[in-house]
Formats: sequence, structure tokens, C-alpha cells
Amino acid sequence: MSPRRPVVRYGRGAIASLPRLVEGLGATRVLVVHGAHSFEASGASRMMESFGRRTLVHRWHDFSPNPAVDDVARGLDAVRELRPDAVVGVGGGSAMDMAKLLCVLDGVPRADLEDRVRTGPAADTRRMKLVLAPTTSGSGSEATHFAVVYVGDAKYSVAGAGLLPDAAVLDPALTESGTPHQRAASGVDAIAQGIESLWAVGGDDESRGLARRGLRLLLAGIEDFVAAPHAGAARSMAVGSHLVGRAINRSKTTGAHALSYRMTSRYGVSHGHAVALSLGAFLDAHAHADASDLRTSVRPSEYRRALDDIAGVLGASGPAASGARFVALGRRIGLPMRLADVGVRTEPEVRGLAAAVNAERLSNNPVRFSQDELADLLMRCS
Repeated sequence: MSPRRPVVRYGRGAIASLPRLVEGLGATRVLVVHGAHSFEASGASRMMESFGRRTLVHRWHDFSPNPAVDDVARGLDAVRELRPDAVVGVGGGSAMDMAKLLCVLDGVPRADLEDRVRTGPAADTRRMKLVLAPTTSGSGSEATHFAVVYVGDAKYSVAGAGLLPDAAVLDPALTESGTPHQRAASGVDAIAQGIESLWAVGGDDESRGLARRGLRLLLAGIEDFVAAPHAGAARSMAVGSHLVGRAINRSKTTGAHALSYRMTSRYGVSHGHAVALSLGAFLDAHAHADASDLRTSVRPSEYRRALDDIAGVLGASGPAASGARFVALGRRIGLPMRLADVGVRTEPEVRGLAAAVNAERLSNNPVRFSQDELADLLMRCS
């Protein structure tokens, strides 16, 4: 089956409607994939009481914060045991990505799993229904047709129409329970997605429109959301992150995300924070790039408009001031913004990050960078 555009349920308390939504899809055996702590802390677990007595529900959360192929294998064991007709992902990006992966990798033997992740065909079909509910405002995973999984230190993206859910539930009340650092890291990830979507090679008018709308909401809400979340800020972040999720579903991400994955797997930096650490330097480098630095498919006039749009939403005086503006925002919401602050202190370590860049995401960056140029860019963040 190939899913249609997801149904979206929005509102404070909307999580309570999730069981009826799942049962309305015809599900009687349900696997709920959720974060180890966020499910209870966010209040999402209360929705379990609303499942009907005839619905068999099993909870599973035996996976790491950055899902690896071994985590997927354990999840597929749970799927084989329960044989659910629906999977519900409730949590941050990792929980939702795991739910998506279990749906599209159902039936793949353990011996073939790594090859399927590395080189498999598009994941366009799935047997089970899929419903997602974020408890953070940042990943946008409930709106994208891809999911991240690690094989060792290497990050892979499984993609295809089968990873889009049948329905998504956006309940901003669930997003208020994280720590200030969690709210900052997830929120800045969404902002980075919006910025990268505006200049992405794969962007189009629709993705750029979604990104602009999402960024305006995110930047209006993030500082209050981190410092002392209230209903208005939570709404801005929940809707804004969903809009930029829809934007990157079309455009995909670019250079800052391409460099982030090794920071996360090797140094334990949370994903959104890892992206933020290099985005200021990318903003500076992009502002000073000329037409000869651009990929051949990028129109210089469109690129300059994207940079102007980014400066506008950041409140910068122009593209050359965008990087400093972004870094200052990161510091205001409590994120250390130097690589040395997260343990990347030597030039060999910086060059190791540049060498491990994700080539697929980097190819979507409008400005070309060699490995040495990426290392130089990262040195400016150290």
C-alpha cells in the first residue's frame, strides 16, 4: 500500500483522540513505540486508557537515542511476536523514526537488514498502518518520508512513500515537559531545517513557502519556549516545526545536517545542537559565496533571494550578519556554540568530522565545498 497525504489532528489534549483514530483505521493489534522517559513525562501515556478492550496494545522502547540497526532488529522481533496491524510512534525524532523503520522493514531477515539499510530500494510499501505523535518540537519526522538509522558510526537514511504516516497527532502540550536543553536542541533543529530548506538545491516554491511560514513561528516562539514554556509558545513551536518538516520532506537538508551525524555518534552531541554548531559558519560562507561557487543547477538570483529571506526571518541587517545572529540566538537559549565546548578540540578531530560528512546531504547544499574547505569552515567554529 502507498499512503495518502497524512491526516493531521491538532490541539491541546489531542493525544487523547489517538486511540480512536488508530481504531478507526481498522487496527485491533497495536504496537506503541515510544521514548523511554518522554512517554510518561509528557503525559502521552494517559492516552493508553482510551484504547478499547478489544484492542491488543503492546508498548516497546528498547532502542538507543540515535537508533542503530541492532535496535531495529530488536524492534522487528517485537513485530514478529505481536503481528500488529498498526504501529504508533510517540516521542521525539528517534521514536518516530523507529516506528517508521519497523513498518517498512517488516519481513526483512536479520541477515539482510544492514544491506537493506545501506543499498535497498525505496521503501514505498508497508503492511501496517502508521500513526505518529511528536512529544518534541523539532524533528518534523511526522511529516517526512525518510528515517535515520546508524550502522556503526555511519548514518543512513531509509526513504520512500511508505514512511509517511496515515495520520499525525500534534498536541503542543506534550512538548512542554522536556528539559530546557532538550527544548533548545529540538527547537534549533527545526530552525536549521527551515533555513536549509530555503537554500536547498532540492527546494521548490512549495518547500520554500512552508519553510518561511514555519521559521516565522519558530523564531517568534523559541526563546519563551525554552525559558518558560506557555501555551502560545508551545503552539508556535509545534506548528512551526511541522511546517518545516513538510518543507524538508520536499527539499531535504543540506551542509549543516551533513556534518552533524558524526558529532552525534562520536561525541554524543544531541542532534539539533550538532546541527547548530556549524550552521552559523555555513551562513557566513554562503553570504560570501559568488556565482562560481554555486552548483550548476542553482540560479544565483534564486540563491540570493533565499539568503535575503533568511536574513529577514532572523532579523539580521543582511546575509553577512545572519551567521552572527544565529549564533547569538543559540547562546541565548543556552546552547554552547563552539566545537571545543563539546569535546572537539584538535585539528585532527575537526578534519575527522569533515572526512565523515554525509555525501548525500552535502550534495544538496547550494555551495560546493571540498573536504579541506569543510575542515576550514569547522575550524572557524572551534
